[in-house]
Amino acid sequence: MRYRFYTTGERALAGMRMAITEAHATIALEMYLFENDPTGNDFLEILTQKAQAGVRVFLILDAIGSFGVASAAIERLRAAGAEVSFFSHWFRRTHRKLLIVDETVVFLGGVNISGRFAPWKDLQVRITGKTLARSALRSFARVYRTCGGTDPFLRAEGQPRLLTRTRLWFQEHGLEPSSRSLRRHYERHISTAADSITLVTPYFIPRRWLTARLHDALLRGVRVTIIVPKETDHPIIDRANRYALSLYSRLGAVCLLGCEMNHAKAMLIDRRAGTVGSQNLDALSFEWNVEASIFFEDPRMVRDLSVIIATWEKAAETFAVDEEYQTIWDLPIRIFLRVFGSIL
Repeated sequence: MRYRFYTTGERALAGMRMAITEAHATIALEMYLFENDPTGNDFLEILTQKAQAGVRVFLILDAIGSFGVASAAIERLRAAGAEVSFFSHWFRRTHRKLLIVDETVVFLGGVNISGRFAPWKDLQVRITGKTLARSALRSFARVYRTCGGTDPFLRAEGQPRLLTRTRLWFQEHGLEPSSRSLRRHYERHISTAADSITLVTPYFIPRRWLTARLHDALLRGVRVTIIVPKETDHPIIDRANRYALSLYSRLGAVCLLGCEMNHAKAMLIDRRAGTVGSQNLDALSFEWNVEASIFFEDPRMVRDLSVIIATWEKAAETFAVDEEYQTIWDLPIRIFLRVFGSIL
């Protein structure tokens, strides 16, 4: 098994572009945000060229997140032989950033296809290996069926199969109850942590179950570190992040504010296990959205992720626990979060 971490949107997009360019048989791409800009149009052009060359191309886009994608380019892609689907399931979204090439190479993480986010810090991982690729493709096929896909190969791939656990495994939160393993893995790993838990997320609006598990860990003497950006792309979320951090700081967690926008979603447990995926630490990711993540216990991967996160920690500021957010604008946010958290 080979792997590589990408720590900016720009690097991840370049890696994904290269993998698509080198595809020989199949390309399966599922994306939340696919924007109508030079970056998005470049990817659509490459996908069209690969479809024209005989590569089987399957593209799933979220109907809301990718609403602005160029319709003319989509029609050219379909005319070239690719199958393009739009995910629309009431209030649920596919929030995944998943690419599977030739049933061997998998990209997943937090990077959308857009030049707007290329300068951000982010986290995307490339894994080369058939075992993980088959798991990812089965998950892709389940979403594909939901979108009305009819290709016999992908429909067959969507049927449940017994998986053998390795040091690297694919986890998801899907529409079907049987495909909602993400929360279970978070709960199990946090509950068994003995020394340290580090969480990296751009949007920190934790569910009550997550707060309970982390509080239990703090009471056991586990060091809990939470890293969020000082400023995100959503000012209201900035206030919500700080409100959550103020609560966790009082519980004893180490709360850090990154000085740059960091869109990464990651977790480290005791420097023995790690997680990278598309999920934010909020109700949308663990209740509504379709998400994808990898959990790993491979010592090399854990070590490399630890180095990346340590770099972010050094560049971050400590959240001031005595910093209060009592302006008139914060009151509705506090009320919403308390009601929202109690319901969900």
